Amino acid sequence: MKKSLLVPALAVVLASTTVLSSAGAATKTDTIVIRHTQLGEAKQQRLNILKDVLSKVSKEVPGVKYKLDGVDSDVNRKEKLRSEMVVNKAPAIFDLFGGADTQLYVEANRLLDLTPILKELGLSNRFISLDEFKVNGKVYGLPIGGYQEGYFYNKEYFKAKGLKTPKTLAELETLAATIKKDGKTPFAQASKAAWVPLMTANTLWSRYAGPDITNGFATGKTKWNSAPMVAAFTKYQDWVKKGYFKQGELGLDYAEQRNQLIRGEAIMMYDGSWASSVFADPKQAGDLTNKVGYFALPSVAGGKGSQTAVNGGFSNGYGFSAKVKNDKKQMAFVKSFIKNMYNDEMQIRGLEADGVLPSMKVNSTKLANAKASNLVKEIIAVGNKASGAFPAFDSLVQPDVNTAISEGIQKLIGGKVTPKAMLDTVQKAQDAANNDDF
Repeated sequence: MKKSLLVPALAVVLASTTVLSSAGAATKTDTIVIRHTQLGEAKQQRLNILKDVLSKVSKEVPGVKYKLDGVDSDVNRKEKLRSEMVVNKAPAIFDLFGGADTQLYVEANRLLDLTPILKELGLSNRFISLDEFKVNGKVYGLPIGGYQEGYFYNKEYFKAKGLKTPKTLAELETLAATIKKDGKTPFAQASKAAWVPLMTANTLWSRYAGPDITNGFATGKTKWNSAPMVAAFTKYQDWVKKGYFKQGELGLDYAEQRNQLIRGEAIMMYDGSWASSVFADPKQAGDLTNKVGYFALPSVAGGKGSQTAVNGGFSNGYGFSAKVKNDKKQMAFVKSFIKNMYNDEMQIRGLEADGVLPSMKVNSTKLANAKASNLVKEIIAVGNKASGAFPAFDSLVQPDVNTAISEGIQKLIGGKVTPKAMLDTVQKAQDAANNDDF
């Protein structure tokens, strides 16, 4: 895409988003806005880490005030940040996703190139992987931690009923049928936000069609509506029809699915490793505290590619406005923020307090001595046994395609569309996005 067309293209992509709110970039050189998504009790530990980092930064960079701007993750990513990027008024520091989001904003010259800053701070080789935040070899964002997705389950229930963790998808379905017959919901889920059910779907289609299939959607090499993809979503729809998810899930917020597990209504829950901290906190988990286990979505008979690869990576962290480079005070603030946020101490603290897997190469002795919960250790063990990891689909496809599959999965759950028809619609959106040379 020609450079002259980048900003107009961004405006077209973002045309359906909401109007920009007043919380934009700092208009005064002595005030800096930090957009975060650490809202709610489950993210309190992460918010505490952010506040402690900013306290250190304030001492190192006197005379610069900061303002915290907390926004729901989905709203920030799909609406607010996109709108702000159109008119170039994003906050100085903000929650950013790698992959397609980062690429889009880099093409519109909205993100600060962090490559020289990392070199100056001696951090160039400290991260496990910065691939999702790289464009043309330059770094434009920093992952706050790693993640992995899999099934959390009620260990006491499994023990009481003589159940074992499944090795195959057939065994998982037998488990679900047994749990359903016992009057419980097999899979806790709350699908008001489409990305929640798409976590399960993403790994399910990666079992059927192979973990690499998603890489080819944006190039046209692979198709959303191919036979293995249809088979994966047909299986998903089958689970919906059999009542393996809570009825009315489309009206429930994300946090509610954890409550289904905690209340004992549901027995298993597909979620990210970040959810582990909830089950180590008596205030949140109650009687289920430290009584939750973890396993990967098992293998599919006849599935393509690796059947042990996990959905995981380093796709979420912080980005910085390109306008910061024109302000010495803000640049000093950003450098201090990076130095104080990205180090062994904060990586270990995130692991211990919130179950966030390190995104940096932490000292092995410090990592071994970290006070991680048994659940976090189980998650790490699952990752170690996996053949590898594949990124979430939304880091690999264009925003319009993300919107199409998000709308599609909710229609599928609501019984308003067949898997084939849904995927045909998504493929049309993919073809259009590819033709736009995004």
